[in-house]
Amino acid sequence: MDNLIGYSHRGNWGLLNIKTKKTSPAIYYKLSVIERSYILASIKGNLSNQLFYGIIDSKGDIKISCNYFSIESGYAGYVTSTYDYGVIKKGFYDKDFNLILSPKYREIKVVNEQVVMAQNFLNKWSLFRIDGIDSPFQEFDQFAVVPEGICVEKGGKYGLLDFEGRVALLETEYKRVYGKNEVIRFPLWEVRNLDLKHVITVRADSLAFDADILVAYCNGSQERLVNPSSNQFIRSNEKLSAQNDGFMLNHYEKSDTWSVMDTEGKPIILRRDSIHYDAPFFYAFLKGKWEVYNKFGLKVSDKAYQHISNHLFSMIPVKNNQFWGFLDFKGDEIISLKYDSIGAGYNYKIAINYLGKWGVIDLFEHWIVAPIFDELAIGSYGIIVQSEKTASLLSFEGDVIYEIIGDIFDHGSYLEIRNTSSQRGILSPQGDVILDPFYDQVGKVGHLFWGKDSLGTVLLDESGKYLIRSEDGISEVLNYCTGLYMIKKDGKYGFINEKGNLRIANRYDSLLCFSDERFGYKLGNKWGFIDTEERLIVQPIYDQVFPYREGVAVIGQKGKFGLIDLSGKLILSLRYVSIDQSLGNYLLEGLNGAIGIANSSGDIMLRTDYDDIIPIRGDLLVVIQDDRVGLMNYRGYIKLALKYASIKEENQYLIIRHLSDRQG
Repeated sequence: MDNLIGYSHRGNWGLLNIKTKKTSPAIYYKLSVIERSYILASIKGNLSNQLFYGIIDSKGDIKISCNYFSIESGYAGYVTSTYDYGVIKKGFYDKDFNLILSPKYREIKVVNEQVVMAQNFLNKWSLFRIDGIDSPFQEFDQFAVVPEGICVEKGGKYGLLDFEGRVALLETEYKRVYGKNEVIRFPLWEVRNLDLKHVITVRADSLAFDADILVAYCNGSQERLVNPSSNQFIRSNEKLSAQNDGFMLNHYEKSDTWSVMDTEGKPIILRRDSIHYDAPFFYAFLKGKWEVYNKFGLKVSDKAYQHISNHLFSMIPVKNNQFWGFLDFKGDEIISLKYDSIGAGYNYKIAINYLGKWGVIDLFEHWIVAPIFDELAIGSYGIIVQSEKTASLLSFEGDVIYEIIGDIFDHGSYLEIRNTSSQRGILSPQGDVILDPFYDQVGKVGHLFWGKDSLGTVLLDESGKYLIRSEDGISEVLNYCTGLYMIKKDGKYGFINEKGNLRIANRYDSLLCFSDERFGYKLGNKWGFIDTEERLIVQPIYDQVFPYREGVAVIGQKGKFGLIDLSGKLILSLRYVSIDQSLGNYLLEGLNGAIGIANSSGDIMLRTDYDDIIPIRGDLLVVIQDDRVGLMNYRGYIKLALKYASIKEENQYLIIRHLSDRQG
């Protein structure tokens, strides 16, 4: 610099004006010219070799004290930073060395000579004017400089600020902003009650209920919606588990973190990598470890664990150093962490793998079944164990109830036993033998058990009493229909009752389960109906029939469908491509694909003029015609005009999407 040089004295640097001979003290570790006759100066910390930076002028006067971890010079001023406990915090001075922002921000970006943007440690950006005038533009998620201003985004919505930070050229309400006159709007949505009373209008990509609160989704961000008339969140009118438990799980898309809030929005647990709720505990994953919290957000244990599983009997399975154990509700390790893995629990007994073998312990860590088995399952029936070729059913005290060289399989309402020749039998859940393992196939239908082999089919009750024997010639028991069992004998179908007596003779080529005291039957290739006394109601003249519902049956012939009443009288002619029952009425599809509605008397309520009709709760129908959606009742009265893009019912609200501006 003109007439100015640096000089070194005892390892430090100072300034010397060779014209005036004036000097500044040699107190700096390093000096370097930056711009406008200003010098970046640094000194060493008293207790470390850390350098601290400041700025002095050519006279040696301090403009910015040497208190900073770094200083970056720019055309609009100086970005400074401090280093506190491993965290860098940034601030800003203007070019006249006025402090504009104290060093408390994660990041600072200079936009121009009038504006800087500062990001706090919640990753929110705010605009600050370099002239020091307060700005109302705060808490944005991101920003970008575009030709016409500063594009900002908050909660998935975009807006535009002027370059001076004085006014909002566009409010933050758009899906995309490319310029002042080049924007993309969100779709317009409306929410109504089922009585059609207006609740709220909002622009968003979509609306849906999350837990029990209505949420608007905008570019991946979520906003819980508040009813303007009550200033309360718009909640479901239905009971949901999250509402009953008094909390909500929130996912933050940008940081990919999870938090727990109460139903008023107050935080319980904040920003974890993952959160799992297993009432009454929260399991939170952070930095590779799991932590346990109670429903008030208080840590149950000071320790963190490799893995945590769903609680058993108010104990929490946890894993550390590759071994499993249990915590109690206070966080104490009540069962030591020494087991290879933990299985299911039932009746206060827990399946445990120890040293590569399975056994069962009680809640006091006493072995009920020694860990000597290759496989083990526990359930309402007791304990099933497998060791080499032998399978055993044990009681909850560890006593052997049944044993077989082969396998035992749990089918819920019964246990299947299978020997080494793949012959099968049935045990009751109590371990009683219902069928010895002599059969190719076994199963349960209704309340009865069956076995089948090359000789035929047997049918037994829970006591082991035979209702059908193989010599009865029945080849299959197919279905249970309210006290009757459909059977197949000599290639024909019939029904027997729960005592094994024939109720409907096996003379039909197929049968339907009865409803409204009518059976659909098939003879040859045609269908008709009989009653429970096997009296003929409808001759076999139809290609298809469907079970009666509320006195009406759908019948089909040559690809066309109609309706008949209980007497078999045709009440709606065979002229429709399909008929579906909905809320006591019938949706009709005509030859052209259009949809209409008939009632249970066969009266046409809505002609087949609509592209689709979707019944919702109450007396309401969503109707679609020419890509426009409206709302009608079953009497054909229009409740909402056909001028919307979509209408759906969710949690006792109507969520309505308006047509786009171009469509409308």
